[in-house]
Amino acid sequence: MAELSDLVRGYLSEIGSKGGRARAARHDHAQLSAWARLGGRPRRLDARGLERLAVMRRQGAALAECAARLGVSLATVVRHSKWRKE
Repeated sequence: MAELSDLVRGYLSEIGSKGGRARAARHDHAQLSAWARLGGRPRRLDARGLERLAVMRRQGAALAECAARLGVSLATVVRHSKWRKE
């Protein structure tokens, strides 16, 4: 059983590296770097949403109320409210 998992792991690694080499051959370093900078998880609140959050907090809205009005989770509102001193 361990031999099979090692074989599968090796195969997947080989296929993945072939894809990366093919992509690198088709595109220059600058393009690959630009894509790398754009990577990551998309933001739930864009600049407009963050500004709306700041306005609501300055007006005294509760965190839960802000989350409901913005359509995001309470954790998202808390995360973006921590560094803003309102």
